[in-house]
Amino acid sequence: MSKIRILIADDHPLVADSLSLLMGSVSTVEVVGIVRNGVQVLDFLEKYEADVVLVDYHMPVMNGVELLARLREKYPRVKAIMLTMNEEATFIKESIQAGVDGFVMKSAEKAELIKAIQVVASGKKFFGEKVIRKLVEVLDNNSTTGRTRVQDIQSLTKREIEIIRLIAEDLESTAIAARLNISPATVDTHRRNLMKKIGVSSAVGLVRWGLKNGVVDEI
Repeated sequence: MSKIRILIADDHPLVADSLSLLMGSVSTVEVVGIVRNGVQVLDFLEKYEADVVLVDYHMPVMNGVELLARLREKYPRVKAIMLTMNEEATFIKESIQAGVDGFVMKSAEKAELIKAIQVVASGKKFFGEKVIRKLVEVLDNNSTTGRTRVQDIQSLTKREIEIIRLIAEDLESTAIAARLNISPATVDTHRRNLMKKIGVSSAVGLVRWGLKNGVVDEI
């Protein structure tokens, strides 16, 4: 089985070198390079292959979110995990909107980071425990008011409820489309309509709402 090729992007040499040493102790991954900013990531990928990029949010020349947009445009196959000390919900939401595949705090345990790499390399999304807690906190503080649980659920169609449940299974739009025999574009339309109806801005919000209102079983 081939190893997961990791590119580390962090402008702090001590952090980058520590990450490299940490990754070197894991048999399933291989560090193929260390760079200091987003521009160097793009330059590296023009010449060499990488499966997952560990991205620091705060980098000179091109920060992590700016890099995510360029990666989605030029190298959509390459997965990106935001790895940062910053726990601000704004940064997390910006990263999600930019298409990040995973988000892990630098204070996380080694096991969580390794799991994140394995999960995103397989094509799924991964958000660390602290990230989920922060997003849930924000969603709870900004949740819509004045509507009862029954009214919320009754406002959804049967198909919308199906899609929330499939999102909770961590399925991408293409997989949901295949399961329901509809197009990925139709799934994305349902997803946008759901977010608008419920008053959330991400798939995490949809799943959180589904759990809270009994639409989704515990996951």
